[in-house]
Amino acid sequence: MLLAGVVMKLGAYGCLRVGIGLFPHGLDPWGWSMLGIGSWRDVFAALAVIGIVYGALVALAQSDFKFVIGYSSVSHMGFVLLGLMTLNQIGVTGAVLQMFSHGIIAGLLFAIVGRIVYDRTHTRQLAELEKMHLSRRLPFAAWAFVIAGIASMGLPGFSGFVAEFQVLAGAWMARPWWTLAAGVGIIVGVAYTWRALQKAFFSDLRPTAHELEAEQAHPFAPITWPEVTGVVLLAGTSLLVGVYPRILLEAIEPAVKALLAGGGR
Repeated sequence: MLLAGVVMKLGAYGCLRVGIGLFPHGLDPWGWSMLGIGSWRDVFAALAVIGIVYGALVALAQSDFKFVIGYSSVSHMGFVLLGLMTLNQIGVTGAVLQMFSHGIIAGLLFAIVGRIVYDRTHTRQLAELEKMHLSRRLPFAAWAFVIAGIASMGLPGFSGFVAEFQVLAGAWMARPWWTLAAGVGIIVGVAYTWRALQKAFFSDLRPTAHELEAEQAHPFAPITWPEVTGVVLLAGTSLLVGVYPRILLEAIEPAVKALLAGGGR
């Protein structure tokens, strides 16, 4: 949770506060181009798009529940770099908002997978979780992951939608193909989230008589109030920002405007 929620943002913060501020002309055109790449801005934007799509594809192939969330974080952090490379008000604002949104949503996902599910099942393998029928045995965890998954996919109503929409809008203003390529990552993101949800919580496998007996003999520990409180606070924060993004944008937009006026375009 600490790595995804805080540490992964340090590199993006360094790019925002140090890179753009101290090296305002570092992303200027070289004067020549090859394959449509004519500046370090194009290079980093291409790397951001690759990170979005590649991270999503790797998450789709994972068999470890925690690794799915980990590679999902890599994909979503690509939106931060892409937003910074737009060098326009809406894109950079979206990047900053994505830093906050990803910290909240990733923290929620890791809390569900690690703190709630793993502490009770002692496994992160989707093939094993598929046989445990967690939607029946841990309904709170199942529906909490549904909410967290919706937020992670960037559906309207949550902070991820506002942040990613602004990044994509800014990318379209800079280079339309950036938006189209990043859109592929969003589609794959829906696929790996749906796959993890189905395998971990809503499996189609029917329990055998032996499995039912084992469930009754060894029930999972009940959900605790600290776990409920943590999930509600994180999900509620994402929902609040998604419904009323001005609560953060009023502070982000003036700072971004001043930064771009002094150190960008």
